[in-house]
Amino acid sequence: MSVGETGTFYGVGVGPGDPELVTRKAARILFEVDRIFFPSDSKSGGSFVRRVVEPLGLPAEKFCGVSLEMSRNRFSERQGYRFVADQIMREVHKGKSVAWITQGDPLFYSTFLFLYEEMRRRFPAIRTEIVPGVTSVSAAAARARVPICRLDEKVAVVPAAYGLENLPSLLNGFTTVFLLKIHTVFDQLLSHLASMPERIQAVYVEKVGTPEERVVWDLETLRGQKLSYFSLVVLRKEKGAATVAENEEEWWTGKGTFL
Repeated sequence: MSVGETGTFYGVGVGPGDPELVTRKAARILFEVDRIFFPSDSKSGGSFVRRVVEPLGLPAEKFCGVSLEMSRNRFSERQGYRFVADQIMREVHKGKSVAWITQGDPLFYSTFLFLYEEMRRRFPAIRTEIVPGVTSVSAAAARARVPICRLDEKVAVVPAAYGLENLPSLLNGFTTVFLLKIHTVFDQLLSHLASMPERIQAVYVEKVGTPEERVVWDLETLRGQKLSYFSLVVLRKEKGAATVAENEEEWWTGKGTFL
């Protein structure tokens, strides 16, 4: 890199939790960059995303944890993202390359989006590259062996705390609905599902891709439990007998396998 040349800022998705789902490109870039920033819990100091990349064996001195407000009020906590942006810019202006690692995909309900917005607003000339990652939606569907969509089917992805009241209209317009971060409204979801006029198949997936992963088909068994922040529910409408494969009922009970 020539004198005076600035570095590159990378947004790198590292998948939902399984280190083997970190892409080859993501791993290569993390080895090549000079600094790796990541979000850490403001109370415990721990970091889920840092643990995901631990098996890569990257030098510890590359990492820089940043405490951010991980709540629905993040838009009012821009000071934290401004602070991170300033740190990154100091590194980039020295000609160093910097990565921000995020769970899942950088452009899919990610902490990176808030930082990216801040960087674009204040430092629009900086070179930025975004490396996609496997989302929790894709990983959960694969783990539960649930078809996401086929032919003319439509899919909705909704943060549960924001859209549960719209569930009837969502299921009317979409074949498959993913409800993300269901932990705070799970019992409400059970009540909604009980009142549905048509049969809706459902599966709960928690901490997909991690040693603590849990896949539950009987949602009623979870009523009243304290559930993980890293949780989602997949809902899928049953189709008429004329259009359903003979083994689809087995798929949804978790007893069958795809052919």
